[in-house]
Amino acid sequence: MKAKFNNRGFTLIEVIVAIAVIVTALIGSVALISFSVSSTRTSRSRIIAEGLTQEGLEIVRNIRDNNWLNFKRKASDWRDGLPEGNWRVEYDKLQLLSDASSTLMLDPSGFYFYQDQGTRTGSVATPFQRRVGIEYIGNNQIKATSEVTWQENGRQNSVKAELILYNWLEEPET
Repeated sequence: MKAKFNNRGFTLIEVIVAIAVIVTALIGSVALISFSVSSTRTSRSRIIAEGLTQEGLEIVRNIRDNNWLNFKRKASDWRDGLPEGNWRVEYDKLQLLSDASSTLMLDPSGFYFYQDQGTRTGSVATPFQRRVGIEYIGNNQIKATSEVTWQENGRQNSVKAELILYNWLEEPET
């Protein structure tokens, strides 16, 4: 008499191989999703930092332009309010602020500010610090450097930009 085998089921090896394939696919998918979320968060922070860096340079340019509007175009006064050194800046102020190491806060309207410049209801701390450096290159040139730093995922990140401003509206000294 011949033995009958049940050929309708799976063998133990087939089940183990199938489970291994499914687990490998799941682990790969979870790793890819985790990496994507982390990359998205890092990209978002970098975009914000680049905007804050550019804003720092625009504030310095705005101070220079306001000097021109107030007829300060001579080599001796076109850079009033722009002394050499490292500074903080805020979007709504036409002045440089001391102590370039404070952390920026974010108010509910989406504007960044320093906490020592007043409290705003609903504001949250951010990881960003902005430093604006001013260096005189000559009588008619200023080098402005804006750098934003932040820590994320255990890594120190930074974005830096430079701008050379000229006194191209110079009036001769009288």
